[in-house]
Amino acid sequence: MKKEIFLYKCFVLFLIFCPHVVSCATKPLHIFFVVGRFPSPSQIFVLNMITGLIDRGHKVSIFSFHKDPRINMHSNIKKYNLLKHVIYKKFPDKLPKCDIVFCQFGHLAQKIFEMPHLSDWLKHKQVVVCLRGVDITSHLQEDPHRYKRILKQAKLFLPVCDYFKQKLIALGCKKSKIVVHHSAIDCSQFSFTPRSKPKNNQINFVSVCRLVKKKGLDIALKAFEQIVRKYPQAHYFIVGDGPERTYLKLLVYQLNLQDNVTFCGWKSHEEITSILNKSHIFMLPSKKVHDGNEEGIPNALKEAMAMGLISIGTWHAGTPELIDHGISGFLVPEHSVIELVNNIDYIIEHPEMWEFIGLAARKKIENEFETKKSVEQLEKLFYGLLEQ
Repeated sequence: MKKEIFLYKCFVLFLIFCPHVVSCATKPLHIFFVVGRFPSPSQIFVLNMITGLIDRGHKVSIFSFHKDPRINMHSNIKKYNLLKHVIYKKFPDKLPKCDIVFCQFGHLAQKIFEMPHLSDWLKHKQVVVCLRGVDITSHLQEDPHRYKRILKQAKLFLPVCDYFKQKLIALGCKKSKIVVHHSAIDCSQFSFTPRSKPKNNQINFVSVCRLVKKKGLDIALKAFEQIVRKYPQAHYFIVGDGPERTYLKLLVYQLNLQDNVTFCGWKSHEEITSILNKSHIFMLPSKKVHDGNEEGIPNALKEAMAMGLISIGTWHAGTPELIDHGISGFLVPEHSVIELVNNIDYIIEHPEMWEFIGLAARKKIENEFETKKSVEQLEKLFYGLLEQ
């Protein structure tokens, strides 16, 4: 009893003499997101952070350099009334009071630090910068000194994979300012279903991505053409759009795959999950392209794995941090059509392992790439900055 009274008195004294510690660690924050486009159907990972922080009691405002057409909007845009919290194209004269300025890409941080009328405002802000694919690959190949200014002035850098962390260290960024923070998905929106091989061999393949070179869909199509020779009932759904669409459609005709490939275009979240539900094997053979552009860890792979699809990626950038080869999915060398064909053939010929791999994939996502845990980590990092 005496010991309990003593501990209680210690706690009361702590509250009296250190109130700032308690208040700072519990007060709601105001986080000011800086994004390229909003709402963006290909950047649900940003939306997940926004809604996750709101769910934890924080206030969120958004600045977007561009205004996208409001088509195929995620249901959470309306649910959280986010369009009323967006400033578009031009920073207001009266800058918002906020605790954290949270830039979603390195090039966006570079832009705001170069704006003269923001310099004084930014000096008094905790600026946090996420670094993703194009940020730390092709942009730096164009100009190795591009981020010299933000490396000094930003307080914290959040590369989305350890592969990018090592690149950031090589640029001269202090290790103390770097924390790997994975883009995450909301597993509750991706229901798990064990996969089994259809008796009629009508195996559905799928890719969900922007149609750009680094996604490697030309490799996927060339491999799929060989698979169709052996399994003519197979079908490949390509979800997304982008500059490579015309080339990829021409390639489909050259490979005589018109009856086996469907270009779905951009789809809503609900439509994407419906397509994934009907599919068995997810392909994303990412590759480094001539301008140096690389992936971080593709979010579409995470979504497919969360739903139990057998996922195939490449030994590329951060993807091996997501897929444990032969356990939660499969990895093949970049640019290798032969290895992709061999792995697909192995998967089809060994349906007894589909459920095990699907379960391992779901567990991997829940343990390391789930939104709730990711947002909790983010919150701790923000509070840590304010304590400093």
